Amino acid sequence: MTTGTTEEKLDALIDRDQEAIGCPYPIFSSLRSESPIHFSEKLGTWVCTRYEDIMEILHDTDRFSSLMPTGPRDGRSGFATAMEELAADPSMAEYFQSFLANAANAAVLLNADPPEHRRQRKAVNRAFRPTRLRGMEPMIEDVTKNLLDKLVTKGESEFVADFAVGLPMTIIAVALGVETDDLGTFKKWSDDLVMPVGNPDPTTEKVRDYLISLSQFNEFFGNLLELRREEAQEDIISDVANAEVNEEMLNEAEMLSMLQQFLVAGNETTTKLLTNLMHHLAVEDGLEENLRKDPTLIDNFIEEGLRFEAPVGGLFRMAKEDTTVGETKLSEGDHIWLIFAAANRDPEVFPSPDEFSVNRENARDHLAFGHGEHFCIGATLARLEARIAVDQILSRIENIRLIEGKNNFEYEDTFVLRGLKELHVAFDVRE
Repeated sequence: MTTGTTEEKLDALIDRDQEAIGCPYPIFSSLRSESPIHFSEKLGTWVCTRYEDIMEILHDTDRFSSLMPTGPRDGRSGFATAMEELAADPSMAEYFQSFLANAANAAVLLNADPPEHRRQRKAVNRAFRPTRLRGMEPMIEDVTKNLLDKLVTKGESEFVADFAVGLPMTIIAVALGVETDDLGTFKKWSDDLVMPVGNPDPTTEKVRDYLISLSQFNEFFGNLLELRREEAQEDIISDVANAEVNEEMLNEAEMLSMLQQFLVAGNETTTKLLTNLMHHLAVEDGLEENLRKDPTLIDNFIEEGLRFEAPVGGLFRMAKEDTTVGETKLSEGDHIWLIFAAANRDPEVFPSPDEFSVNRENARDHLAFGHGEHFCIGATLARLEARIAVDQILSRIENIRLIEGKNNFEYEDTFVLRGLKELHVAFDVRE
């Protein structure tokens, strides 16, 4: 583990040091014990690690705003410097225009406060209604089967590329109502658009890719929104294009930002969840057989996977007024990083929190999907995909294990999201 004081270890995590990203939980534990609401000079924000405090903030939308959920953008950061440099490049003018005019400025769902958040959520709730999700089950089963067909005969797999990316990417594309022939393009857009999350110092080239992908995304989906307004179909784009609340349509920026959030959240986080679950199947002794003997444990296995390694490590809130949380005074305008991954290992809520237990009685109390007003709208879909995937994996392969010498356990370059870049596993085909 990175040496030094707790503050130095936290700085290493924010700097995206691979050792700190790979195992941040001792850092969170130290913070929770020493300074549960701690000011990080490096981030310029408070950091919150206790379950009780995080729940208080998530449920108090009167005192805390969600307008900047991925954190404030420091004008001195690498992102800001790159934006300034690119703004002087004439070839980037049209991309900046799109950035300023459309989704980049829209406060929507994840980064909207009540009453706007409630208006928007009500407008698109039907897109994730239970009947539609139940209707998607056969399609999810087919996609899962087709992906497994391609990898089971090989006896080994780089699971992220072979399965964990393809399943949620295909499902969200179908749910949105776009052709799956474009999955490569959608994945690039998703990767580029999520890049600034938990990475305040990207290269200029990464920021350039972000701006170009945002512009291409807006053009592509803007055209589809127009088509769906003229002729609606049974898909999320149609739901968004024709959504009304109190006879008021969503505006174009809101629509594009919603679709961007659905595309990114609909695949990035589920990819990380599936990868984490496969990792546990490969390293936890007896887990495979326990789940096969009692398939009713699969749902709790998924919940414990979400608790143990939350794909979204935490999001930010901003104080709307001078206030107090616990014994700490916050000033109006202060930002605070709510570390869900720390809350999920709070021993006051989860006994023996660093042990992975498929039998944990309160595993579902985790905060991996947030809580309260901004609870993840796609949580049911993510759970459905994971359940179907685990069920089919267990029925088709066994003796899942890591391939010695191939795994370097390198994590993605972000301190907010948590996901392995690769996971190499071997297995036997079940007869």
